[in-house]
Amino acid sequence: MRSHAPPVALGLLILLVLPAAVAWGDENPYLINRVQLPGGETLDVVITPALPPAFKMPAVEIPESAGSRAAVYLSEVPAFNWCYGCSATSGAMIAGYYDRNGYPDMYSGPTNGGVCPLNNSLWGYGESPLSATHQGYDGLGVRGHVDDYWVSSSSTIDDPYITGAWTQHTHADCTGDFMKTNQSAYGNNDGSTRWFYYGSGSPYSNPGTGNADGGYGLKLFFESRGSTVLSHFNQYIYGWEGNTLGCTFDEYVAEIDAGRPVIIHVSGHSMVGFGYNTAGNLVYLHDTWDYNNHQMTWGGSYSGRDHYAVSFFRLEASTVIFNDGFESGGTTEWSGVVGG
Repeated sequence: MRSHAPPVALGLLILLVLPAAVAWGDENPYLINRVQLPGGETLDVVITPALPPAFKMPAVEIPESAGSRAAVYLSEVPAFNWCYGCSATSGAMIAGYYDRNGYPDMYSGPTNGGVCPLNNSLWGYGESPLSATHQGYDGLGVRGHVDDYWVSSSSTIDDPYITGAWTQHTHADCTGDFMKTNQSAYGNNDGSTRWFYYGSGSPYSNPGTGNADGGYGLKLFFESRGSTVLSHFNQYIYGWEGNTLGCTFDEYVAEIDAGRPVIIHVSGHSMVGFGYNTAGNLVYLHDTWDYNNHQMTWGGSYSGRDHYAVSFFRLEASTVIFNDGFESGGTTEWSGVVGG
């Protein structure tokens, strides 16, 4: 059976030696561990295992905003359907956006002339080598992520490379590798990824305790592609479980204005926020379940799942020429440089 204990490593020792976890709250059944840290802070471990639902939220048309900044969104953010985990798929969409906007080494495969496409239909439903490499797809002739780590949706048994007694592939070309998605050695069932948060609502950025954290893993993926990550963090939104230090809608708006897509976490699921509308505090997003644009109210719910957190990734600025980045009816401050 698949073990839920992460491997013993310096970055995870704190999870193994501290007192037992606090009982979980009913608000978030995906909270799988809560550890009291020295100094009084708590560290929450949250899992995102959601599969595509039978009912999907309707698509939305993002309105023109003549003469105002009410509705703003980043163009050329890919929309992928679910590819072996919502968190890895969300990370791949963000990587695909950067690949198309000044960071051309995020995707280096043969499809679409080496430029990440705007959806994953060219690879077939549920496949994306930027999310999870798979032998026989995108020219891969050896085992990849899917071959080594995937059994079936929500499977709890050990990964194929363990039961088959072969050497797992070297982590390289997909977000799922680095984010530890699907990997039984890190306690992740098939389709799931772990995210770490400070219970106070302060930003969590892997201060020596999170090599199984999806946010830290996505940072490692960006770095493996030659990019410098100036900062990254996961953070509960303001007011979640009564915190006063969490991320606000205004801070999310600032990320989009800076040309940076954001991972939006709702209960059991991760998505990509790529725009906003200040009228109603709306978040425009790709939900990993189709190729459409969708929206939710900041701090509200999506498909019945409560919005509780975000993950930010700030890359060193690229000076490569690319598209203008924003779509908006109003004047923007877009400078032609992403990251930073």
